[in-house]
Order: sequence, then C-alpha cells, then structure tokens
Amino acid sequence: MTLQRLKAKCIFPVDRPPIENGLIETVDGIITTVRMAEPHETATDLGDVVVLPGLINAHTHLEFSRVAQPFQPARPFTDWIRSLVAYRRREFTPNSTVQRDALSTGATEAESSGTTLLGEIATSGWSDVTLSTHGPRIFAFHELIGLHSEAVELQIKLAEEWLARNGQSDRVTFGLSPHAPYSVSPELLQGSIELAKRFEAPVAMHLAETHEELEFLADGRGPFVEMLKSFSAWPEGGLPTGRRPLDILRILADAPRALVVHGNYLVDDEIEFIAARPRMSVVYCPRTHEFFGHEPHPWLKLLDKGTNVALGTDGRGSNPDLSLWKELVFLRERFPDVAPSTLLELGTLAGARALGCEHDCGTITPGKRADLVAVSLGGGGDLLEELMTTDSQIVRTICGGKM
Repeated sequence: MTLQRLKAKCIFPVDRPPIENGLIETVDGIITTVRMAEPHETATDLGDVVVLPGLINAHTHLEFSRVAQPFQPARPFTDWIRSLVAYRRREFTPNSTVQRDALSTGATEAESSGTTLLGEIATSGWSDVTLSTHGPRIFAFHELIGLHSEAVELQIKLAEEWLARNGQSDRVTFGLSPHAPYSVSPELLQGSIELAKRFEAPVAMHLAETHEELEFLADGRGPFVEMLKSFSAWPEGGLPTGRRPLDILRILADAPRALVVHGNYLVDDEIEFIAARPRMSVVYCPRTHEFFGHEPHPWLKLLDKGTNVALGTDGRGSNPDLSLWKELVFLRERFPDVAPSTLLELGTLAGARALGCEHDCGTITPGKRADLVAVSLGGGGDLLEELMTTDSQIVRTICGGKM
C-alpha cells in the first residue's frame, strides 16, 4: 500500500468550493481524503499553487503531433483537408516511424500541459505500444472511413477487432469514430453504431463542422463532392440528399455514448435534441474553431439548454499545440463574463462525462483517481480570477498519483 499526502495553497475540487491550505491524501493512486491541512502536518508541499483535477482533452489527433505549424490554407476547408492528406501520404509510409513517434510525443506534450485523459482519433497506424508506460489515459476512437458499399464489411471487421481489445489495457479504452458525414456512408455509420452497442463502446463523430458539410448533406453538391472525386472516393450512385445534422444525430443517439465533435453549426432543434439526451456531448475545440474562421460557436446556448460541453484541442494540424490549459485561457480572455468555475468544469468534469468516466475522474473527490494538476498563479487577488490568465502556468501533472 502506497500512502501519499499532498498539500497546497489551495485545492479546487470543481464539484465543491475551493479549500485553502488544502490537503489531499491518496492510497495506491486513489483519493481517500480532501480537507484543510492541519498545522505542522507531514505532507509533500506542492507550494504556492492551486491544485485542480487533471484536465481532460476530449478530442485530439496525436498523429500530427510532430507538425511544426497548422496545415495551410485554413480556408476553404477542403483545401486544408488536401494538405492534411498530402502530409499523411508523404510522411506515413509503411516503414516510417513518424506516426508512431508522434503518438508518444503528443501524449507527453499533453501531460506536460496538465492533461491526464485524452479522447484520441486513432487511424490505421495507431499503436498503444508506442506510448510510454506512464502518462495520460486514452480513449482511442478507431477512425472509420468509406463511402463505397464494398468497404463496409472490411471496415466493420477491423472495428470489431479494435473493440475486442477492451479490457486488455488499464491505460487505453477503445471506441469508434465514424469520421464525418462526408466520409462515411449511411451503411457504415449504422454498422458502426450497432457494433458500438454490442460492445458498449463510445462513439465520436465530426459533425456540423462547416457550411460545406451542410451543403453536402442537403444537396449532395459542393466542394466536398469535388474533393472526394479527386480522391476517387465518390460512390458511383452518389449519396442520399435532403439530409442535415439532425438526421445524423438521430443515428448517433443509439450509441451507448456519443461525442459530437465540433458542432460549429448546430441549430436550435439539433441543440434541443442533444440536450435531451444525457449520453450525448458536444466537444468544442476553441482555438481550432478560430483557426478556421468559423462563425461564433453555439457553446453558450448548448450550456444554457443543459448540454454537456467538453473541450478539445483537435490536433496540431489546426492548433499550435495540445495544451487544453491554453484553450481555457483563450476562452477566459474572450468570454470574461463566463464564470471561471464554469470554464474549469468544461475542461475537467464535462470531459469525464463525455467519455463516460465521471465516476473515477473529473473532480477531486474521495474514491476517484489521483489525477491532478498544479497551477502557479500570476499574481495576488481572487484565486479563481487569477487562475486562467496568461501568467498562470502548469507546474506539475499527476496521473494516478504518479508525479
């Protein structure tokens, strides 16, 4: 049995008010006590810091973690995708270590910036073997792509093999990611949901991301069709038209747990639909959203309706780094009227809810994992007001009690 006591200037559990001069006791990486420290009590002193629950980055693409700067151009979106595909084809050759090395690099970067749990979109070259033995836990969503009917059977077979790995690792949980409405046929989407139900696995899907996607669903026309034809990926008979994100949401709602990634252009009835379903969450990626120059995101309306809104960084293909902390600072600067406690919940407990693990992380609570992050403040004054500023810094990340 390993007993550990940590004390700090302040502990912010998220589900309760802050505890000044706080102490956290853990046994074998599980929190047993959270309280004020007694005078002269023996404990490892983390110093003049605020201790928070470990941050949860609900949407990443670690395969791009060695990209020096985001792909260009950002607009139109289909040209950005072409740049991404060109990078994959150039760098991810059969004998290349770029993709495998990027996974470890990205996980390490995320941990150094306070993240203890990642929601990762895992493509064909993804391997948990390349990850270090210590670091963030990962929900690895196997990416499914295919518009041709003959691709469905193979994709489902690979997805079934992927989900069969659940229970083999205490570090990685396996889920599915039918990529997006413009890259997944209705048959493949439905098949992936049925498979997720059989394995009780979570599902993540990019949805309502761009105006071009809405045009594609409604009319079967636009830049996505031209791009898919250039990739020889467009099916001969085309795809159903007269659709919208709500039609996709109705299918996703059958999954044991569904993450709607981006959701930049969700409208009122779609927001109402998600809000009425506790197993559905929206993952908002603030700095990626700004990189693409989208219209204002409906995250505040989603919150007002009671939707669980988590945060993600996306990958370095659209973001300068993988720091969820910087996403919080970004939101704090641009939305000063939103309470810091609300923002912090988006980056912790809401991410845990999205991934279905709020029972063991997301708050500093007895019985949960000792996933913690220590933040130094930039100045004096109110702790919460000083917490998410450009002067505040992540100084230590603790994953399961390990520093």
